[in-house]
Amino acid sequence: MEKNQTKELINNYLKEIFYRVLDIQAKQVSIATEKRLSRTEMHSIEIIKDSGNPILTYVADKLRVSKATASVCIDRLVKKGFVLKKLFAGDRRKYSLELTDTGELCYSQHKEFHDKMVDALLYDFKLDEYPELLRGFRNMADFFNKY
Repeated sequence: MEKNQTKELINNYLKEIFYRVLDIQAKQVSIATEKRLSRTEMHSIEIIKDSGNPILTYVADKLRVSKATASVCIDRLVKKGFVLKKLFAGDRRKYSLELTDTGELCYSQHKEFHDKMVDALLYDFKLDEYPELLRGFRNMADFFNKY
């Protein structure tokens, strides 16, 4: 196969994967939370869990949204019972964010989807035999992080 054909094929696979991941993820979030959370709210929960009780600015930076937009999202999550805001030790102007038991359960269900997705990708691979796969993903992540 020629280089241009290979590039076009990879591009088509990436587009197909990207759109399907967004679609499936939205459906999984809807099912897991009984239609109570948006995808952005779910990603906020994921960020809070993965970073260990961050402050609002951190969540906004990770979501690549304004602090005001993140604040509205977090306030919705607090109101819905997924997140707690606690005064930040040492600075009463800041709050650290923590998941409730409901938020933890939602995170676990979302993580299960991601785990299945990665398992499907790695099904036929032995990573130590294909280090270029990891390099390719690192290069793709670096590309997206530049935007």
